[in-house]
Amino acid sequence: MPQSRYTREFFAVFTTIFFAWLVGPCEVKESEFDGRKEKNVVHIKKCRFLEETNCVGMCTNLCKMPSQAFIQESLGMPTTMVPNFEDMSCEMIFGQQPPPAASDPAFTQPCYKQCKATQRHQKKCTSS
Repeated sequence: MPQSRYTREFFAVFTTIFFAWLVGPCEVKESEFDGRKEKNVVHIKKCRFLEETNCVGMCTNLCKMPSQAFIQESLGMPTTMVPNFEDMSCEMIFGQQPPPAASDPAFTQPCYKQCKATQRHQKKCTSS
């Protein structure tokens, strides 16, 4: 799809309508894009995926990176997902190129103490 204010705003509205069942309640927010205000951001109030897994690694590796790649490669829309690991919210910014994984702040976040994947892994390691 061509890059325009209309397509970025369309993606944001589409996401809030058709993906709330997957990620949880979300709303369109405004941001500045090339010096103008537009409604190209989806704010996920509390991500169900992150809340259920309680795992930073699963968020970044099974949601954030694949979603960004899929939307860019399949739909031609650069998208940056910015998880907030403090309150388990997330923002999807349509039209913004994501940073490389090596410099993405989401990959510097330590694992949650209550991470279910870590707990399962530790149980397997101690029982072996």
